[in-house]
Amino acid sequence: MSANLNEGDSGSIRFYGSRSADLFTREVDESFRGVLDRDFISKEGGSLPVGYVQASPTGQIWSGTMWSRDGGTFMRELVQWGYLEQAAMLSDCLISLVRKNGDGYFAFPEYFGGARPGSGSELDGTAAIIIGMAALWERLPSGNPARQHIFDFLTGPASPVAFIRHLLEAGPLIAGTGEFGPGCGLPGEAVNVVQNGLVVLALQAAASLDETTGDNSGARELRGLAAKTSQDMLKHLVDAKDRWIWCLDPKTLKPDPAVIDNVINRGFGGLNGVASMRADVLGFEPVAAKDPFRTPCEKTFDGLYNTPLRKEQFDKYGIWTQFDAYLEGLTTSPSYGHCYALQTMLLYDKLDMADKALNWLATATYDLVPGYKVPRDSPYFFQERMFSPEAPGKVPLDAGCGALNLVNVSEPLKCARLVLGVDDTSRDMVRLVPRLIPSWKGMEAKNWPIWTGAGMVHADLTVERSGPGMRMSLKVRDGEIPSLTVRLPSSHGFRRFTRRHVRELTLRVD
Repeated sequence: MSANLNEGDSGSIRFYGSRSADLFTREVDESFRGVLDRDFISKEGGSLPVGYVQASPTGQIWSGTMWSRDGGTFMRELVQWGYLEQAAMLSDCLISLVRKNGDGYFAFPEYFGGARPGSGSELDGTAAIIIGMAALWERLPSGNPARQHIFDFLTGPASPVAFIRHLLEAGPLIAGTGEFGPGCGLPGEAVNVVQNGLVVLALQAAASLDETTGDNSGARELRGLAAKTSQDMLKHLVDAKDRWIWCLDPKTLKPDPAVIDNVINRGFGGLNGVASMRADVLGFEPVAAKDPFRTPCEKTFDGLYNTPLRKEQFDKYGIWTQFDAYLEGLTTSPSYGHCYALQTMLLYDKLDMADKALNWLATATYDLVPGYKVPRDSPYFFQERMFSPEAPGKVPLDAGCGALNLVNVSEPLKCARLVLGVDDTSRDMVRLVPRLIPSWKGMEAKNWPIWTGAGMVHADLTVERSGPGMRMSLKVRDGEIPSLTVRLPSSHGFRRFTRRHVRELTLRVD
């Protein structure tokens, strides 16, 4: 057991008031525990090192591999739910496996095959890991050895942060390969909007680390680079309709129609990842924060929604399909397709849409469409591939990566957190932004971990509908929250409250 950590530091969330609320509660709980039991290596003695997290359980596609991007997203959830010991194991494992690439920097490969070390050059996985490590570093107690490992890894001259700086010296944006380069299964390199969005967030996360340790000049440099890259994204990666462009040719910085119009990219739900990922570093209220990416994020979401087949499917069933053309536009996943869209709905306060989407996710995970078989020990396990009720007989009902595929557990876990609304991404202020969907009565979190900037505390939180308004109660178990703001919906719009030195608080709005 790592210094000053124990299992009692993790939190739980319960939603209630409908069948789908009960289903989602259990799906989140059993899927999280399923990954920890079957994908996460917690003990020595096997062929995989401690801290390794497999993409899928043993016997399924991609078992025995650790995908860098998925490892980063799962580290994010381990940190946010309070599993700091496991997150530290994963961080140490990643640091031990990564090697310097051809440019002389530590950067992660697309995935690790077994326990073989490796390196790479694209940034979607590396940036996701930087974000996860920076959040873990903030929350680990000062005596924990993993904290020093992370600091040395992220601040050294050959660090992945230094690699990002090196690449941005050569041009305004960064090219990559694979899923978040030109697209899944497509060859070559491309300047991808999601990868570059992650690069901006990784720079911001690293800047926060510098600020916390007193390196203000380093933080200013990184924030300046993040701002410049953001401006270059807005300049090159936004089309005439103010929507994000999936990717660009790295030489011309223009979209290649053969890539953009490929069947795997048309209408790809990954475009919503730009909006959803910003919550990991920049907070849960993009509108109030006057996020400069707001217009392309909302225009992209609206453009995807108003594609005729997707709009028809969502309006009828609540499914947000992942593609326009691939698999006849009748499939999705709980990650890049449905949950990126659901997270965007929540962040932009589209709660009526989020209600449909969250109810569909909870019900469709448990009640599979007729003829769809997913080998799984529990009907509450999230799986990689999901289908419209109209898919049987039109497309193969293939299970793909199957149940407990890592990224397809991580993103529903994040959806649960966004509904709860505990935003502790800022060291200066904890924000509570509950987004209880209209058809659910309430939610409660027990022992929820909150980073206050001054240290970690744990709190019990209940949010319950009260007529047209809402009632919220908060009780800190071990200390206080120095600065807290709360946003609650009422019959007259949102109401905001600010409190200092909070140990216990009850608020009610009509």
